Amino acid sequence: MLLNVKSSLIVLVVAWLALSCRHAPTGSTDEASPAALLHETTGWTIDHVAEGLVRHHYEGYDSISSARQNVNVVAVDLDEYQLRFADARPSDSLSSIAAAHDGAVAAINGTYYELFTDSSGKQTQSSFFKADGNVASTVTITEGHRYFWKHEGAFFYDPAGRQWGIVYGDKASYEVMPYANVLSGAPMLVYDYQPVGETFAKRRTEPLDSLDYEDPDRHQGVRHPRTAVAITGDAHLLLITVDGRRPETAGMSARELTRFIAHYFNPRYMLNLDGGGSTTLWMESADSQNAVVNYPTDNKRYDHFGQRSIRNAIMVLKKSR
Repeated sequence: MLLNVKSSLIVLVVAWLALSCRHAPTGSTDEASPAALLHETTGWTIDHVAEGLVRHHYEGYDSISSARQNVNVVAVDLDEYQLRFADARPSDSLSSIAAAHDGAVAAINGTYYELFTDSSGKQTQSSFFKADGNVASTVTITEGHRYFWKHEGAFFYDPAGRQWGIVYGDKASYEVMPYANVLSGAPMLVYDYQPVGETFAKRRTEPLDSLDYEDPDRHQGVRHPRTAVAITGDAHLLLITVDGRRPETAGMSARELTRFIAHYFNPRYMLNLDGGGSTTLWMESADSQNAVVNYPTDNKRYDHFGQRSIRNAIMVLKKSR
């Protein structure tokens, strides 16, 4: 009888571990600190902002993309910090959203939020967003639409269960996820260490600029400012921004971003979020007037004041002790 009980417990434990692995890393370990995540330091400056919060900054010529780049990667130890998914309605700048959250230390813009009217006059959305257990927007777009590709994967975070991860999914799977916070994105860039983002945009014989702007091959095949989230093998969170559309920084395609981050950080999972004019990184410790670290593009100047109004964001907050 005791043997049977013991065997049953082993089966349950193994099943739980398998389920956890299927849903990407959950929890965190003490195998490495965020400061040690950078595999090659040439070209990077590292700012140890606080215990468990490290900003990595790359500025200059990058041989992977063969262009000048300005990249920020903020490594967050979720043993020390917690996340909040912020739903901004009406839309607002990231700096304003972050300033309204007590204890916020860092933030990036969130996911796509196209809201448009289809041919039948019905309002349709391309992305999923859930914050604090409340679904703020769900995918209502139909397969075959030019925006349909924009919810290929999702980043989830649940503070109560200490679970976070990046998964493939769709409207149905996102709606039944038990996690308190979920936001979709696309494309998936790295999945279980596989650089799937390298081949998301298909090689085309015609010039990419001749395609519809929202065609996934053009949208992800050309260089833009980019925002992404990643999770390392030891479950640290990376908040990533790449500036672009400037002589000082070219931006990256999905393929270039995948290769760049894989080379320097080797994350286990990485998901692309909304980019272009939405790409913004805010840090409480920044010395700019509005605490924006990167160079948003909407004012057409190379400064920190070109923020676009956004509808959602990922906030990093100090944990309540």
